[in-house]
Amino acid sequence: MKRAVLTLTTLCLATPLAAQQDSALAAAVQLATEGQGDSARALVARRMAGLIPTDPLYAEALFAAGIVAGNAERSMNYFRRVSIEYASSAWADRALLRMAQLAFAGGDAASAQRAAQKIITDYPLSAVLGEAKFWAGRSLLELGNPQDGCLLLGQAEADAGPDVELANRVRYHLQRCSALARGDSAQPPTAPPPPRTGGPVYSVQVAAVGSAAAADELLRSLRASGYDDTHVVRTPDGLFKVRVGRYPQRDDAQRVAAEVKQRLGGSPFVVEEQ
Repeated sequence: MKRAVLTLTTLCLATPLAAQQDSALAAAVQLATEGQGDSARALVARRMAGLIPTDPLYAEALFAAGIVAGNAERSMNYFRRVSIEYASSAWADRALLRMAQLAFAGGDAASAQRAAQKIITDYPLSAVLGEAKFWAGRSLLELGNPQDGCLLLGQAEADAGPDVELANRVRYHLQRCSALARGDSAQPPTAPPPPRTGGPVYSVQVAAVGSAAAADELLRSLRASGYDDTHVVRTPDGLFKVRVGRYPQRDDAQRVAAEVKQRLGGSPFVVEEQ
């Protein structure tokens, strides 16, 4: 059965996260983004069978296995191995980031904060440092520590640099910090205003999968990566089209499509909602 598993094409991921360098592993990650999880896992398994743990490629293979694993527990186990057994590899900080995202998506803000904080502490020059500060800050907000959480979110905004998508996500959650500073109740930020009525609305289609379970898995992965505005359109032929956002301008949707592709891989494209 096809299952959708988003890549970290360095997401997982520079500041967008690092693409797989090995061609076979890159192909597996691409298969996963297209909903072909079983084929992706088989390809990674074959690649790993030809390696030994001391091979320089092994950490990358473990990381790829985590991306395509098919469920959060197996993914977490692979990423944890990378972070511990290959702590000096180029994939360790990205594995920790993925661990933070998975933990947060699973409702474990404390574990998410610890994984993200380890990047900040142990990998201060990491290309994903801004992402780490975002997830650490967001986790601290959930844990009831807005002072430290908002401080980290402010640092994440400063570290975002040219990563517009990260900067936008940080600013969205900084609304909560502004509300707290005004003495308002600790409510989550309000959703962006809806697009103007009477005109077209554009979304970014990330994938079309064949089951509700695969769609749900892909939605969880998107939300874990910071894409909160997601929805699914079911077609008469039984496909589940997973989409991000609703934008009044096509240019806005195209920008987000480019960001999704850069961060998560795959072939996202803009559609006009009916």
